[in-house]
Amino acid sequence: MPSIGYLGPQGSFSEEALLNFLEIRDQAHPTTWELRPYNSIREVLLACARVETTFSFAPLENSLEGQVGATMDTLKQADNLLIVGEFVHPVSQCLLTSQPLGWDEISRVYSHEQALGQCREFLTSHLPHAEQIPRASTAEAAREVAQAQKNWAAIGPRRAADLYNLHCQARGIQDASANATRFVLVGQDIPPRSGNDKTSLIITTENSPGALFRVLQEFAEHGLNLTRIESRPSKQKLGEYIFFIDVEGHVSFPPLKEVLQILKDKKLLLKVLGSYPMAKTPLS
Repeated sequence: MPSIGYLGPQGSFSEEALLNFLEIRDQAHPTTWELRPYNSIREVLLACARVETTFSFAPLENSLEGQVGATMDTLKQADNLLIVGEFVHPVSQCLLTSQPLGWDEISRVYSHEQALGQCREFLTSHLPHAEQIPRASTAEAAREVAQAQKNWAAIGPRRAADLYNLHCQARGIQDASANATRFVLVGQDIPPRSGNDKTSLIITTENSPGALFRVLQEFAEHGLNLTRIESRPSKQKLGEYIFFIDVEGHVSFPPLKEVLQILKDKKLLLKVLGSYPMAKTPLS
C-alpha cells in the first residue's frame, strides 16, 4: 500500500490539507493510502528520503507568514527528494478550549509558531495577557490543551476540536480571510509534463554586484515567467544567501532546459527541486 508522511498528530492542518488533496487527486482513480504522522517537518521529509514512505506532504509557504524554513532547508540538504505536486489549502484558524471561558480566564495559548503568527491581531486584541507557547504542530497543541483541562487554549483547525473533544471558542481568528498555505508533495521522481507545470530551483550566486540580476535576466530573455523568488541564508558564511525560485514550465521545456544549461555553464550552484503540475489557487 502506498504511504504518505505528514506533520501530525491526527487533527493537524497538514492532515486536513492532505485529506482534501487526496480527495481531489483520487477522484478519477481511487487509491488506498496509508497516512503516517511524524513529529516534525524534517522527519516528514526524511522519511521519504529513507524510503520509509512513498511520498511526503509538507507546508512550503503561507500567504500571511511566508516561507516555512524547515521545509526549504530540508529540501536543500536532501539529495534524493523532489517536489512532484503542490496543493493550496485555505486556512481557517479556531481558538479551542477544554470548556467555554471568558477571555480574561485564558492564561496560555498553544499552537505552531506559524499559526500564532497568523493570528497576531486577534491575540493582541483579545488575549494580550496570555502567554503564547509554540508547539511542533497545531494538533499537538490541541491534544495538550485537552489533556491538561486547564484554562488554556490552542489555535488549530475545527477538526481538532472534534478529535480531542474541545470547545470551539472562536472561529476564523486569522488576521486575513485570504489565508492559505501551499503544501508540496515530495517524492523521488520527476513526473512527466502535464502542460501546466512549474519548476522549483535553488540557485547560489557569487557575492558580487549584479550577480542575481544576471541570473534573472536569463529567464526574462527566454520568455520564462518567475512565480516566486525567496532568499535564505546559506548557513555556510555570514552574508551568503541561496535563492529559491519557481518558474513556469517543465524542466524538459526547451527554453527552460536551455536556461538551466547556461547557468550550469556559468558554474553557478544549481539544484532542481522538482517539476510538477501547478495547483489551482482556491482564493484567486
